[in-house]
Amino acid sequence: MSERLPLPEEARGRRPVFFDDPAVDTLLGMLLELAQAQWVTRDRLARLEHWATHAVTAAAVPFDDSYALPAEAAQRLAAERDAFVARLFAPVTKA
Repeated sequence: MSERLPLPEEARGRRPVFFDDPAVDTLLGMLLELAQAQWVTRDRLARLEHWATHAVTAAAVPFDDSYALPAEAAQRLAAERDAFVARLFAPVTKA
């Protein structure tokens, strides 16, 4: 497994502008931060549910993000993520 490089704490460059009102862009940024946090929680819950339903022992459960779901479960979770993102952006993408 390749070593993961840490992501920078702050993005470089100017913030993208999506709306005329900067307050709306700020709210969008806040919403996306919350959505990211919510998705991380959902991802971790899916792993816990998998461990629980497959009677994995506590000794076999890593306490970091190195555990990978089986391919079928990972594909199902990816489809759920795509649907979540579509619902999240539906209000701004509908014309």
